[in-house]
Amino acid sequence: MGKPTFGSLFAGIGGLDLGLERAGFECKWQVEIDPYARRVLTKHWPDVPKFEDVREFPPIGDFSVDVICGGFPCQDISYAGKGAGLDGERSGLFYELIRVVSLVGPKFVLLENVSALLTRGLDQVLGTLASIGYDAEWHCIPAAAFGSPHMRDRVFVLGVNTN
Repeated sequence: MGKPTFGSLFAGIGGLDLGLERAGFECKWQVEIDPYARRVLTKHWPDVPKFEDVREFPPIGDFSVDVICGGFPCQDISYAGKGAGLDGERSGLFYELIRVVSLVGPKFVLLENVSALLTRGLDQVLGTLASIGYDAEWHCIPAAAFGSPHMRDRVFVLGVNTN
């Protein structure tokens, strides 16, 4: 049996990817719209297929993985933003993530976002995951818990496919 696999949506420069890789997972594909971030991903994962737009993913083919991870956009969720939440243009891309998860059907979904998600959409995230067959747990973890000199709370959601 080989390594467990994952695909990365809203990959950024690969923070979740690096963590999963260090935990023994193999990255099968990455989706990131920002050209600079894709260049960073290409430097660190040169052999992993890259895709630009979550709204056009997946193309025809087999993109099955054990885990889909993603730090979907936080601009509409953050307290620094206007508070549109998951109804916002950018943070609303969460629903594209859900579309991909529904199509691919991984055993697990790992999501990351700002702590404002706790009051600006976590109920929608958990409800939407439940509606497609995922039981989910969440936890808010500060960067300081890992030795960083600042708090920077982040919410992590782990969904398990119950189908």
